[in-house]
Amino acid sequence: MVWAPVGFVRLLLWCLRSWIMKNAELKEVFGRLGPIQVVDRNQSGSKESVVLHPEGDPVEINAIAATQVLAQCGLKLLLAKRAVESVIDEGEVLLVLPKVASRERLANELADAGVHPEFIRKPPKLTSKDASKEWVKRVRLSVGLTQKEFSVIFGVDLKTLQKYEQGDSVPAAAVKAYLQTIEANPHKMMRMRIEG
Repeated sequence: MVWAPVGFVRLLLWCLRSWIMKNAELKEVFGRLGPIQVVDRNQSGSKESVVLHPEGDPVEINAIAATQVLAQCGLKLLLAKRAVESVIDEGEVLLVLPKVASRERLANELADAGVHPEFIRKPPKLTSKDASKEWVKRVRLSVGLTQKEFSVIFGVDLKTLQKYEQGDSVPAAAVKAYLQTIEANPHKMMRMRIEG
């Protein structure tokens, strides 16, 4: 029979006692946390790009509620948590949410958690040259400018702008995105171009 030194036995008993105590403490901690909440994810919805900002003081954001709202829209829980942390720490975050059932509902639920969403407009679906020319003209008229003024202020070649508005040419994806930005914030974009 092999005998262990008394010091080793005491050490082994101390480790065993510590392990039992820690497991008891863990059980107590988990008991206080309560049951794990299941996030009901949206079964359907559209993909949305959104920029999130704090509604007021970032410290007042309900991080758990905001994380759950983002997870409902198809984000993995860890990614949703990190996104909310970015809003708190950096003041904003850009996300692509896979399944947004309703923009209005998402905005209300995030507002309740202290987060303000800004949805990024989807590029217009211009299926024909006629639809394209009408949209380009509508963007220009939204800022109340002539073709020449629009081309000078926004840096679009005058002949190219005329081709777009006559339906002779369709704007490329980058030009559509630029015009979409102008359409979303016409006066802000005009100030930016004029003031530099």
